[in-house]
Amino acid sequence: MNALRRSTSVHLHSTTELAAYVESAAAAVDKKRRENGQEPIRRKPALSPVVRAESGRVIELTPWQVLHAVARGYVLAGQGMGRGLAEHWLSLKFCEALDGNRAGAMDLTDKGRTPERWYKGMQARELAVGFGLAAAEHIVQQRYPDHIVSVVDTSTVLRAGWPLSVSQRNKTSRPRPDYLIEAWKPGEPSKITLVACRGNHQKPSKRSGRTRSTTIQQLVKGAELTEGMQIGPWNATPCLVLSTELVGQGGIVVNVLESPGEALLPLRLPGAPGNADEEIRDKPGIPYPNAIRIPVHGGRRARNVDGFQVGVDDLGWFGQLLARTGAAGLAAFSGGGQSTARYLTARQGREHYEVPVFSATSSVDDAEIEFGDTKFVGTDHVFRVGSVRVEAFSGMAEDLYGLVKQGQVEQYRRMAYDLRSAWNGNREAGGWSGPISLHADGTVMALSILPVRRRRTP
Repeated sequence: MNALRRSTSVHLHSTTELAAYVESAAAAVDKKRRENGQEPIRRKPALSPVVRAESGRVIELTPWQVLHAVARGYVLAGQGMGRGLAEHWLSLKFCEALDGNRAGAMDLTDKGRTPERWYKGMQARELAVGFGLAAAEHIVQQRYPDHIVSVVDTSTVLRAGWPLSVSQRNKTSRPRPDYLIEAWKPGEPSKITLVACRGNHQKPSKRSGRTRSTTIQQLVKGAELTEGMQIGPWNATPCLVLSTELVGQGGIVVNVLESPGEALLPLRLPGAPGNADEEIRDKPGIPYPNAIRIPVHGGRRARNVDGFQVGVDDLGWFGQLLARTGAAGLAAFSGGGQSTARYLTARQGREHYEVPVFSATSSVDDAEIEFGDTKFVGTDHVFRVGSVRVEAFSGMAEDLYGLVKQGQVEQYRRMAYDLRSAWNGNREAGGWSGPISLHADGTVMALSILPVRRRRTP
């Protein structure tokens, strides 16, 4: 418990040398494809270091905050298929994997360094989401300090507008970013950033200072994924590509590069089209093949290519979809199945939250805890860490969750914005003895040890 709530440093690595390595590796891939008679892979035309004033060399995080980021990233990943333990509870298997080292940096524990390949692969995928999203949110928050930053799973959003034809359903690996980060403030257009995050366990190179090949290849792949989605004009949407090294010298390191830009969504007005309180339907008529229009560029003619593009005329619809999908994630995180269903379209998986569930496979928003003067409502999950029974809680501030349940997304955003500074206070309030993570959107994830339960001997 103490390890989970202990603040430690996570190093951010973003340099011109790193960008040069990535550019060189991408050029080598394209050269080999040309030799084989293939087209070069489309990717962001240039990745650059993140401005140091925005990224900083380190960010301070607790392991529990990282697991909170994992949970929010996966909350809608299966559209309700596995909500028996709720998708976001998968983060709990890493409760004993992270701690600070002697230098005060975030690092893997001895248990986190388990040699089994299947565990390391799972850890690299899922903890990379936690560290990648935490770093990306930090960077975007520094860029827009007076906004609230929300994360939405890209695949969940895209299902509402880009259905696959029968011949394409086995092609689920079409390049697209992993997540969309929305920086929002009531009364202002939302700012969108595309995010691709990967992780690896590659051991440090014997040659000091040399960036490792797996990390470079993951950043190259991130440039391909983020190029697969365009919002508004071609290559106007900013992106962050991240690769987390879980076994590094001196602790965990997040490598990050960016492609700058600006993507603004139209301002939503009460009673006007695009208001997030209004039900939204799947978008018909948006073709999946050849959806991206690339203008005249690099001496080549304008052309259409495969991918996902939100045209200028669809930006209002997309902003409404993003806000409602985000609200679905808030409801799912708090255990509200029916509340989640009201915000999803048919293709996004609404039916998975509408059907009855079996015993031990339900998530119900009937739990509550208090911190200071604030009551939080949501769902809980009891599990064991060795012989210790532990209870995890996830939910939202009661007033905010009430608005989400009632379908008042716009009012939720206004109230959440007004209350955002309240979550920056004492995170040990109300006598809570375990780790707790509070986010500016009003969500909370907390952990506590349950009292010892005596059983009679037969």
